Amino acid sequence: MAIACRYCNLVLTISDPAHVDAARRAIVREASTLVDDETLIGRLTVVIQELARNLVNHAGGGELLFSHDGRRISLIAMDNGPGMDNIAQCLADHYSTTGTMGAGLGAIRRMSDEFDLYSRPGQGALVYAGFRLPCGPRDPEPRVGTVCTAYPGEDVCGDSWAVKGHRVMVCDGLGHGHLAHEASRKAREVFLLHNPSLPLTAVMEQLHRALLPTRGGAVALAEIEPAIGRVSFCGIGNISGMLAGDRSRGLMSSNGTVGYKIGRIQSFSYPWDKAMPLILTSDGITTRYNLSGDLAILGRHPALIAALIHRDYKRLNDDVTVVVMKGE
Repeated sequence: MAIACRYCNLVLTISDPAHVDAARRAIVREASTLVDDETLIGRLTVVIQELARNLVNHAGGGELLFSHDGRRISLIAMDNGPGMDNIAQCLADHYSTTGTMGAGLGAIRRMSDEFDLYSRPGQGALVYAGFRLPCGPRDPEPRVGTVCTAYPGEDVCGDSWAVKGHRVMVCDGLGHGHLAHEASRKAREVFLLHNPSLPLTAVMEQLHRALLPTRGGAVALAEIEPAIGRVSFCGIGNISGMLAGDRSRGLMSSNGTVGYKIGRIQSFSYPWDKAMPLILTSDGITTRYNLSGDLAILGRHPALIAALIHRDYKRLNDDVTVVVMKGE
């Protein structure tokens, strides 16, 4: 599968040793269009190979996801294998459960600019490795993790997402394929150009007008305001919003289709603290997803939270987007 949009993940199935080199070639080819830093490409190459080998050798296979957002390159390895009993031991050099050299996770952590993992015995593992792009902005930013994958068999994704400051947008174009992609692409374009002093309701009105020539879609806008401990949310259609924690709280959307027919545009405010990740999901994730049995994941990198939701709760017949934002 080729990446058709910068916000969509390249998804590579890794189930055989032959897939390791294929994954390395595919991802390095994509990364080389973004950066000509040979040192960074070299580090990335090592990490790809180690992540892919681990999927084959320790998990019996899994998926390797690649994406970039202008700031960083992200790699996420996901599997449903036996998991890790002792993560600290697994991170140590020269430790192996399969008789290999045992340099995999330690090498991945050293070679990456950002690294995190999450695993529970018998419930698989998730590993994140991030690489800062030399040309990326260096302004302070919230921590964001995303997984965005296309409807099986499609070469474009009908969903889109974007982050601007502490604001985030997710759009699910109606249906899937190229027409859905065009609607969500337009929403992303308009969102990234909006004046951040505008209230979310005014931004939603701009999106509605911009999507009128398209088939439209569901859209959610949210903003974390760390200084006052608040999240504002404006949603139309079936993008789900949640503040996750010991007592998770759903965020309220209105009925309608942006770009077709909407009612009154409303924004709602909710109390927030930095221990509560903001999670937005398109309807490619089942509405019954529940993190109450995995509360420890909420303290991990947002990319791992997004990956767990995608791995365990995705539907198999739709585009899928998960965006997780932490205000720290």
